Amino acid sequence: MFQLMAGRRIALLAALLVTLVAVIAELVPFWLLFRAIDALLVDPQDLPSTLLSCAVWLLVALLLKYLAYGVAYLISHHTAYAIMADTRQRLVSQLAAAPLHWLLAQGAGALKQSVIQDVERMEAFIAHHTVEVTAAVLAPLVVTGLLFWVDWRLALAVLAVGPLAFVSASIVMRGSGQEHERFNRATADLSNVTVEYLRNMPVMKIFCHATSGFRLLQRRLRDYYQLTEDITRRTVPGWSLFTSVLGAHMLLVLPLGAWLEARDEVSAAEVALAVMLGAGVFRPMLKVSRFFMEMPGIFAGLSRMAPILAIGAGPRCGASQIEPPVTLALDRVGFAYGPRSILEDVSLSLTAGSFNVLLGPSGSGKSTIAQIVAGALVPASGTARINGVEIQDLGDAERAALIALATQDVFLFSGTIRDNLRLARPTVSEAQLRRAVEVAQAQTLIEALPDGYETQVSELGARLSGGERQRIAVARALLADTQVLVLDEATAFADSLTQRAFFQALRAAYPDKALLVVAHRLYGIEQADQILVLERGQVTDRGTHAELLRSSVYYRAMWRREQQIEEWTLVADDERPGSGIGWNRPATPTEVVNG
Repeated sequence: MFQLMAGRRIALLAALLVTLVAVIAELVPFWLLFRAIDALLVDPQDLPSTLLSCAVWLLVALLLKYLAYGVAYLISHHTAYAIMADTRQRLVSQLAAAPLHWLLAQGAGALKQSVIQDVERMEAFIAHHTVEVTAAVLAPLVVTGLLFWVDWRLALAVLAVGPLAFVSASIVMRGSGQEHERFNRATADLSNVTVEYLRNMPVMKIFCHATSGFRLLQRRLRDYYQLTEDITRRTVPGWSLFTSVLGAHMLLVLPLGAWLEARDEVSAAEVALAVMLGAGVFRPMLKVSRFFMEMPGIFAGLSRMAPILAIGAGPRCGASQIEPPVTLALDRVGFAYGPRSILEDVSLSLTAGSFNVLLGPSGSGKSTIAQIVAGALVPASGTARINGVEIQDLGDAERAALIALATQDVFLFSGTIRDNLRLARPTVSEAQLRRAVEVAQAQTLIEALPDGYETQVSELGARLSGGERQRIAVARALLADTQVLVLDEATAFADSLTQRAFFQALRAAYPDKALLVVAHRLYGIEQADQILVLERGQVTDRGTHAELLRSSVYYRAMWRREQQIEEWTLVADDERPGSGIGWNRPATPTEVVNG
């Protein structure tokens, strides 16, 4: 927090000094009342002039108090929002410099919390607590000094109730920390159930389970309020005892003051001043206790910001080290998500102008390889290199100039179709843009839009279908003009004929690119230079289409199955036994595997 305040500390110090003026002005009315009581008891004839003088000074003190607090809050709020703006700019700048694999590992929700909510919490600390807590700490100190100036014995009588209050409250409220932990857990559980119930209400109504879901919510609500009632019954008596003892100073001050006044060691006005000051000496500490209750949340937010603020620029390779033609190689790569192993001992090589395909069942690790090749993940073991340089050592600009990635999960920004296409390379020419759009099979859909390339799309591309967004994303990746292009299920939008046309157009328009395609369907991949079959995180077969038809049982079964799917046809009544419309059945997967 101190580091984040750099450049604003003098302003905050000024706010604290102005707060001290306000605290002193708050005590002036007590001194004026002391003078009035003293005049009443000592010299009643001079009382009118004394009261008039006190009234004038009281007005000045009140005006000074409100003016000082106003200036202090103005400075603290202005400083708080300036620090928030600086902090957000620093966080965003750091995130822009963060390695891609680190960024993806954090999750959008966690980063949003750091940049938005955690920074927002700083406002309460800087804008409010700097003034309020300063006043809450300074006021008792100034009052204590004034009490000792009046009489040290009266001062000790006033201060004696403080330890008594804290000791009595700690005895009564023992174990309240555990109760608050239970309360926090119950609050989180209730929040989760409420969000789950509201989010999934349509699903529950479809299956007629809305009532049972509501019963679960009712049960959590009942548990939550029962716990709240238990905590209230336990803490309210202790809190009441604490505040009552803090205000019980008169039980000590009045007898002691009467005894001292009877001995002519203090005046009645001084006893009255001690009673009045004692009433407020501990009250500001309640604000301090609230401050300490809020600080854990602020500290937790700062701890979440710390890794972002600590991000360095990272190593960067010179552009001259990566020159075409490129070769991208994975050498005995392994990867795991926690204890679950995803890849084991995977090796492959992508050369310039080659067409490479990854095939395999769901969960075999295809997308993980694509992410490692694109630099979004770092191998747990082995190496991923491009022309001998490890991909994780590339700077963002150099990596983006070498490798482009398009997946089936597409993000489009608010703006026009043209803006989204030019995101990868703003200086792209119109001819290059249209060539990429044609290769991605997106020309027809863009021309059918109301304003063509100038059609506005909302964030995430909500006005476009999933297939349309994928085509835009593929065209955007092509416009990056990288030497390596990774397509992770990016052709899921296409039917068999469109996928074949896309691959043919891609090879013809960009013959020098090293292509890595993750696919579940085989349409058009028979022209691939290398097909890798991935099963259970390992490459079990590799080769061309013809070679794998001879050597790979999995690939042969998959190819035959897709060929038979294309042969499904509806037949009329007079072409089959029985009545109605039927179909010609292809072989089952077991029959295909067994030949």
